[in-house]
Amino acid sequence: MKRYFIITGTITDAIKCRDALRRSGYKAEMKRTVSYVGNVGCGYGVVTICSLETIKSILSEYGIRYLQIKESVE
Repeated sequence: MKRYFIITGTITDAIKCRDALRRSGYKAEMKRTVSYVGNVGCGYGVVTICSLETIKSILSEYGIRYLQIKESVE
């Protein structure tokens, strides 16, 4: 599986995203967005290793909004 960076619009959505992924059994951690996309959103996002379809499904199930999901380069 690939590592993805989920960019959110607010820090609250980033926290909800991280917690939803963890509840679903995936390791997830918050990171600053500066190194990934410049000055977008709240400045935080979530990094996880999971399939893109699974990420979208989990976020949809929990009603969590996000701006982008990018493949992580770390």
